[in-house]
Amino acid sequence: MYEPNEVLQTLTGRGHVSAAGCEPVRVRYRVVVERREGSLFAHGTLVGSPVGLRPIWLEPDAVLRLKNGRRIDISVTDLVGETAEFESTGLLSGF
Repeated sequence: MYEPNEVLQTLTGRGHVSAAGCEPVRVRYRVVVERREGSLFAHGTLVGSPVGLRPIWLEPDAVLRLKNGRRIDISVTDLVGETAEFESTGLLSGF
């Protein structure tokens, strides 16, 4: 069995975040991958250009591409200065 909200791994590095109609933004990321109610879920922070992150924050769907090439469908939930918070919106595979 698994513990509720079991943290499986924490990933850090440099990558890109993009959304439809927005220029991709280079970011530093911290991604926490958890198991919740039997499903994988990710959340974390992005640090990048506030000017580049703002249009992505206004879009409901974005993609974070990690340094290893993996991608995570996300939604940016908060933006303060150069730091954004996000949650995964799709299924996570390969974690």
